[in-house]
Amino acid sequence: MPAIKTILKYVVSLSIAAFLLWYVYRGMDLSAMLHKLRYANYRWIVFALVLTLCAHTVRAYRWNLLLKPLGYRHLTVFRTFLAVMVGYFANLIIPRMGEVSRCGLLKRTDDVPITTSLGSVVAERVVDLFSLLTVTALLFILEFHKLNELMFSFFEEKVGTLGQYLMIIYIAIGVVLLLGVLVVFLGRLYRDKLRSSKMYLKVSSFLKEVVKGIRSISTVEHKLMFWLATLAIWVFYFFMSYVIFFALPETSGLGWRAGLAVLVMGSLGMSAPVQGGIGTFHALVGSVLLLYGISESDGILFATLVHGMQTLAVVIFGGICFLIASIIATKKPSYKIEAKANN
Repeated sequence: MPAIKTILKYVVSLSIAAFLLWYVYRGMDLSAMLHKLRYANYRWIVFALVLTLCAHTVRAYRWNLLLKPLGYRHLTVFRTFLAVMVGYFANLIIPRMGEVSRCGLLKRTDDVPITTSLGSVVAERVVDLFSLLTVTALLFILEFHKLNELMFSFFEEKVGTLGQYLMIIYIAIGVVLLLGVLVVFLGRLYRDKLRSSKMYLKVSSFLKEVVKGIRSISTVEHKLMFWLATLAIWVFYFFMSYVIFFALPETSGLGWRAGLAVLVMGSLGMSAPVQGGIGTFHALVGSVLLLYGISESDGILFATLVHGMQTLAVVIFGGICFLIASIIATKKPSYKIEAKANN
């Protein structure tokens, strides 16, 4: 049954990605796009690839900082880098599997419990979400006059057709509230039985470990380095998006604000529940470049270059890291965990 569920999830997400790609590339002159790709300056793309790997390395270093207070001081940046890259590789196969995959790999190579490392990954995601919101707010402040027009036209179109669905929306809200009240009522009614069940104990133990990982942010020994690493990750992401502008004549004249817009839209696209942000990344990045005078076809071409470079890096380096980690896992020593006492 779990295998069928996984396969179904994979098929659905892949179907959505395929549809989005068709939607993005429909009506495009693919031969003209391929011709432009032949004359792109790939030195800038290689430079962007190096920046991407630097960002992943800093991410591995930051993960180390979260895990050390939990007692895993034997970890090196190399070991966590392997896990990070394998996680990205897994996301290309099944969306949102990267977090679980990298934690599972760290368990195989360094005996870090999955629940503990998963909690630290959740902590990472909270920090990344805060960082993305900050960058998005900065973009809206700097480019309000451009984005306001885009958002206004979008909501004007959607709200215009919202009235005919109000009754359905009200019913859906009512059903959700009713189900919420029912769950709370049943939970209180059978509270003692639930607390003694094996499922409750397993879930409770899992959540405690996750919370422990999230709390690792407050116990980081080198807080300044943690936040500097977070800043460095996003700086690398920004320059990775920006330098590829120079790979194409059509985008070489764009400024750093356009690079910031690409960073935000690209991050949102990669967060979508499809393999590696396929389709959503292309659509969002291509759309935002329209605001900077780039044609739709050139915007999609640029998005294809960026996404292709990122995917190639994940496939090549993620695959290599998986092989290295598999070898390490067969020869791993036993580690003594020296957890820091919490007062």
